[in-house]
Amino acid sequence: METLSDSKIFKYQFEISIAREADAVWSLMTDEINDWWMSDFRAMGEGSVMSLRAEMGGALVETGKNGESLEWYRVQMCVPGKSIYLVGYMAPDWGGPTVSMLKLALEPKDGAALLTVSDALMGNITESSVKSAQGGWQTLFGDGLKAHAEA
Repeated sequence: METLSDSKIFKYQFEISIAREADAVWSLMTDEINDWWMSDFRAMGEGSVMSLRAEMGGALVETGKNGESLEWYRVQMCVPGKSIYLVGYMAPDWGGPTVSMLKLALEPKDGAALLTVSDALMGNITESSVKSAQGGWQTLFGDGLKAHAEA
């Protein structure tokens, strides 16, 4: 079956203040990602491991207990301690084809860290898929990373 559909672009951004030094948050966000990445956001199921190689060409990868794996994002650019640019693809099975260009930026602010999350989605997107993506990242970085960093 052949289909032709229109591609759409949607951009959003939000900030999360984290009561911890920016350098420590960077380390948690990159080196300790498996510790705060919530189970509801693991595609490979319970017991999977999240890892992020924070360098150009690195990847955000989830590996399952039986060796299955998923590349969530590829690192396009990394400025250690400050920002990481990620590019990810969603297959039609997950509502795509869609490309996500996600930027995570940290800056020190009054003894804390300000995390700015920016995402641009391009492809087969709908209002509900955008709300789901944005809400998911807000939950993951707010209830996952922020809660872990402030504990």
